[in-house]
Amino acid sequence: MSKSILLRRPGAEVGDRYEQEATFDVPAFDLYGRHHEVERANADVAVTRLAEGLHLDLEVRVIISTTCDRTLEPTELEVTLGESEFLPGPTNRELCIEDWKLDLAAYTEHALPSEVPMQVFHPGTKPVRPEDNEEEIDPRWRGLGGLFASAI
Repeated sequence: MSKSILLRRPGAEVGDRYEQEATFDVPAFDLYGRHHEVERANADVAVTRLAEGLHLDLEVRVIISTTCDRTLEPTELEVTLGESEFLPGPTNRELCIEDWKLDLAAYTEHALPSEVPMQVFHPGTKPVRPEDNEEEIDPRWRGLGGLFASAI
């Protein structure tokens, strides 16, 4: 279900501000070799009428159901997206605004992949990292140590 919010209100005076909350659906997506289900998406939209356009404050909170990269157990990830933009005209493709209507689902679907980390870990789980032991050099590389002046 796509949720559109009308940004320009008839009869609004310069300086008038209105706020609106919305809940909407976002389709599942695949990213970094993993499937992500969007469990919940909520938005807070605030619009201020200016002399030559509108000012939009947008905050979207999304709960994503995915898997932990270490344990492969199901986990949830909370992502917050936000914008604060001056809108001089009725269309802004980057924000999915057309004819003063903000399409929340399209905006979230467009912006969400850049906010999801490449690795997701269940709370309390940390990635496995090799111990930092700079003294130990792989024996296959030892013979190359004298080739570079910086190794002296």
